[in-house]
Amino acid sequence: MLEKGARFTSPGRTVTETDIVTFSGLSGDYTPIHTDAEFARTTPMGERIAHGPLVMSIAIGLGTLSGLFGDRVIGLVNINWDFSLPVRIGDTIRAELEVEDIRPSSKPGRAIGTYRFDVLNQRGEPIQRGRMIVVLRA
Repeated sequence: MLEKGARFTSPGRTVTETDIVTFSGLSGDYTPIHTDAEFARTTPMGERIAHGPLVMSIAIGLGTLSGLFGDRVIGLVNINWDFSLPVRIGDTIRAELEVEDIRPSSKPGRAIGTYRFDVLNQRGEPIQRGRMIVVLRA
């Protein structure tokens, strides 16, 4: 079992146009800032950007690659997430994760884990921050 205070840094992952197009298809979110290059040029961003929930999903996946989740997670309780900066096509992100709390569940053989995420771009700028609470095998 992981201990409170344990910290992990994920490998980096570059966000691609394919990621954005695939996420649009899966989610049905074809908002022009994500999918229309001509429209996006007219916005303060100046180009297409990744969906915030796409980047959040990638960050959670990076946590799995870091060995935090995998088959120990058996349920999702809550996600609370803040979005600070856009992620552009070609940006490389990584997640810094911390086990904030692990406590026994009211059900035998289970625990509740709270994880903090700090998602950074290739310049080390914080782009997202969040907490995820999950049900774990104890």
